[in-house]
Amino acid sequence: MSNPVSRIKARHRRLTFNLLSERKEVSRVEIGKKLGVSLQTAMKIMDYFTDYGLASHIGGIGTHVGRKPQIYSFNENAAHIISAVNEGSVLRVGILNLACETLAEETAELRGSIRSMLVEQPCEIAERLLERLIKEGRQSERLLGMAMCLPGVVDDEQRCISFAPNLINNASYQIGDLLDEAAERMHTPVMIENDVNASVYGEFVYWNTPDLAFIAIGSGVGMGLVLDGKMRRGPNFTAGEIGMMPCGDPATLRNVEDLINLDALKRKFGFDRQFGIQSLNPDARAQMLDAISDVVGSIIATSAAMLDVSDFVLGGITADLLGEELLEATRRKVSIISPLTANLHDRRLSSPALVGAAKKIMDAYVPTLLSLDSEKQ
Repeated sequence: MSNPVSRIKARHRRLTFNLLSERKEVSRVEIGKKLGVSLQTAMKIMDYFTDYGLASHIGGIGTHVGRKPQIYSFNENAAHIISAVNEGSVLRVGILNLACETLAEETAELRGSIRSMLVEQPCEIAERLLERLIKEGRQSERLLGMAMCLPGVVDDEQRCISFAPNLINNASYQIGDLLDEAAERMHTPVMIENDVNASVYGEFVYWNTPDLAFIAIGSGVGMGLVLDGKMRRGPNFTAGEIGMMPCGDPATLRNVEDLINLDALKRKFGFDRQFGIQSLNPDARAQMLDAISDVVGSIIATSAAMLDVSDFVLGGITADLLGEELLEATRRKVSIISPLTANLHDRRLSSPALVGAAKKIMDAYVPTLLSLDSEKQ
C-alpha cells in the first residue's frame, strides 16, 4: 500500500474500527472530529463499513442543529475467530467475535499424536462449535483466522516449535504441514503462538499499565511479557521462559519447571490427579504453598528488578486450584525479599489465552479486512 491516498484511507478505516469497537455506537460527527475530516468524508468511510457489514446505520438519537445525528453501531459479529489453546493435558477451543467476546467454548482432554493434537481435535471441536452457532443463527459468513496456542518455544514465522515435551521432545519440530492441513480443513489462515504469551496479551487490555507479566503454573511454568505496550518474544522467542531458569542449591541445581510443575508437585506431595491438590491435608498443603511461593516470589522479585515491571498476573491450572491462598503466600514472600513495588494480581479473564489469541489474529488480519475493495471510495 505505497499509494499515499491508500495509506490515508487505511489509517482512517483503522481509527474508525478502533473507535467503533471501543464505543460500540458512534455518530458521524464524532468520527469526523476523531479523524479530522469533513462530514462528507466521514459518511464515505461509514458507507464502507456498512457495505461490508462491519457497522449498521441505526438512525438518529436526539437532535443536532435541528437534525438527528447519524448514529452507527459496531457489528462485532461481522467476522469470527477460532482460538485453540493447548494447556498441556487439556485443549480449550473457542469461537470469538471482533470484540474478543467468546461466543462458544469447549474443553477436551488432549490425546494421541501431534497431528491429533494440532489438527484433528482442534478442528473437530471448532467445527462442532461453528455448527452450534449456525443452528442458533449467530454464525458469521466470514472467518478471520484460527490461532493455536502451544506450550513451548513457538516461532510462527518459521512455523516450528521446540521445548514442548507434551507435544514433542525438546528438539525443534516443523509443523507447517500440519498447520496447512488445519487451514485447508477450516478454510481460514492458521497462526501459532506461545500459550502464556497469548494469556498476557489477553489480560493486558484490562490493565491500565504499559508493562505486564503473566506467570503461568501448571503442566509447565512460563511467563508472558508485555513491555511498553508490546508483546516481548525476543529474537529466539524465549523471552519469559522462566521454566528453564536454574533454581535451588548449586549441589542439586534444577530448573524452575522441574521443581514446581504439576508432575513435580504430584511426586513430592503424593497426589495422583491435578484436582488431588484440593484434597491434601492442611500440613501438606501448607508445605506445597511454601515451596511454590518461594520459587514464584523469587521470580517476581528478580523480574521487577531486571525488567522494571510492577504488575504481575498469576494463572495456570495450579494457580487456579490454589486460588487466593497462593496469591497471598506469594505476596508475603515478595514483600520480604523485594525492595521494589511488585503488585501480584489474580487474572481477570476466565480464558485469557483465548482472548489473546483472537487479538493476535485481529492484529494480523483486520488490516486486510479493512482493505477490501480499496478503490471503492
